[in-house]
Amino acid sequence: MLLTGNPAKISVYKNIYDHIIDAKYIPGQKISEKELSEEYQIGRTPLREIIMQLKSDGLVETIPQSGTYITKIDLKDAVDARFVRESIETKIIREAAVKITPSQVVDIESILRKQELLLGNDDFYHDFLKLDNEFHETFYKIVDKDNIWKWIQEISTQLLRFRNLRLLDKQFSWEKLTSDHRKIVDAVTNHDFEEASHLVENHTHLMLDEKEDLMKKFPNYFN
Repeated sequence: MLLTGNPAKISVYKNIYDHIIDAKYIPGQKISEKELSEEYQIGRTPLREIIMQLKSDGLVETIPQSGTYITKIDLKDAVDARFVRESIETKIIREAAVKITPSQVVDIESILRKQELLLGNDDFYHDFLKLDNEFHETFYKIVDKDNIWKWIQEISTQLLRFRNLRLLDKQFSWEKLTSDHRKIVDAVTNHDFEEASHLVENHTHLMLDEKEDLMKKFPNYFN
């Protein structure tokens, strides 16, 4: 996020950004500056700055003589970001499996238990995905590579949008994610870096496994 200025403007930007990422504002939807200005109680000038940043993020586009729209998900961008993440994270997890300490095992186990406890609760998806990010980020922190995690997030906007379509897919197996996480934690705890790397490779491959199904369910969401 490059937007600067007063906290209120940044807060509105984050709200709109999150709504697009979470598909509350759906791909292809037309947005109205007037309605957004009224909804968020923000002036037109700072709102236009927000929209310019969202354009830079690849989340909105302006079509002359028509209006401003939420962009559709760029599938190639999402697939490329997944490739980068898999390439890096398999190396991160190998190093983490060597370096992890007992106190760090406790931290990662705590995140996983929170995820497991969320399953079955009403509207647990957003909290679950936040914990999912926290789970993976923790391994980057273990090996002192948290700046790389931040960089990956900066190039993963379209991948995040793709992943969050799971929120709309009632048949998605959230138990599969926690099962994968449990296996990864067990391998890292046992310092089995080969198995941990293999598990992360399979885990990050889920996006490719889901791609065709999600495209069939949400055909108008992709460009």
